[in-house]
Amino acid sequence: MEYTTPDHRQFAADMKAAGLEVEHYRGRYSWEGPAVRVDDLQDAIGATEVQCRLEPMGKGYIVYPKAYAEGR
Repeated sequence: MEYTTPDHRQFAADMKAAGLEVEHYRGRYSWEGPAVRVDDLQDAIGATEVQCRLEPMGKGYIVYPKAYAEGR
């Protein structure tokens, strides 16, 4: 998926550069956009300067940019 919001694009590029698989995620807080699933938060948080939110998902986390929706 191609993102147009600068933070979404930067997050996706940073995660790909870190070797993390970016997925399109629809989650809480009216969120829809790029996200990654990680076991260790530092894998994602340390890979970008984009402010992020996270959701616990069992033993791991889903991490995504703090902006709420694509196009905002």
